[in-house]
Amino acid sequence: MIPCAYFSNGKCVETMEAHVKRGLELIEGLYIKRDYTALLGKLLDVKPEVAGDILRKAYVLHDVGKCLETFQTRRGSFGYHEFYSYLMAKEILREFGAAGQVASVAVLLHHHDWIRKTLVKKPSSLRLVEECPPLIRKLSGLTIPKEIPWSEPIEEYLSVEIILRKNLRAVYALLLPIVMADNYSAACNRGGAGSALGKEILETLEVRGWDLAGCLSGGLR
Repeated sequence: MIPCAYFSNGKCVETMEAHVKRGLELIEGLYIKRDYTALLGKLLDVKPEVAGDILRKAYVLHDVGKCLETFQTRRGSFGYHEFYSYLMAKEILREFGAAGQVASVAVLLHHHDWIRKTLVKKPSSLRLVEECPPLIRKLSGLTIPKEIPWSEPIEEYLSVEIILRKNLRAVYALLLPIVMADNYSAACNRGGAGSALGKEILETLEVRGWDLAGCLSGGLR
């Protein structure tokens, strides 16, 4: 089963691989090549090249929760996927210490779903489709487990609040390119079914004459 990032009427319109690759192209062209990692490194207290590595890895992991067998079999919506992605990112990015914690919070917030009327639910199965871990490894070099490492939402949100209070600027410095790349990729790959933010991003890039990933008519300047 090819992991899908977006279904429409049960049909896979955008694969996970296409979604991640397109977003990484924007991150490289709009942020990393323009020395955004110098600022990001200062905020994360790491070297710029490490900051760039964290940014790339966080983006690759931002939708990994969509790889749950439950979602891929259902071929529909991906409720709470950002929380499941956060749990995976928190585990995988431990090697980066405090900077990895900040990155995992950015993954959690990439849809700005901080306030919910209902508590995040534990899925019936925590297993990912078997094609997902090899795909993540191919795209990032990361080795991820075959299941989401579950932790209670209430405890996690308390931890996240602490990290936000201490590192708000760093979280948003990572969150900005992740959100931009996520919406840009969706706008390019989904045949006009992207978000309003995605369409605004395309319009802004087109005005500036930037064709970062073959999605616009202009050239990168």
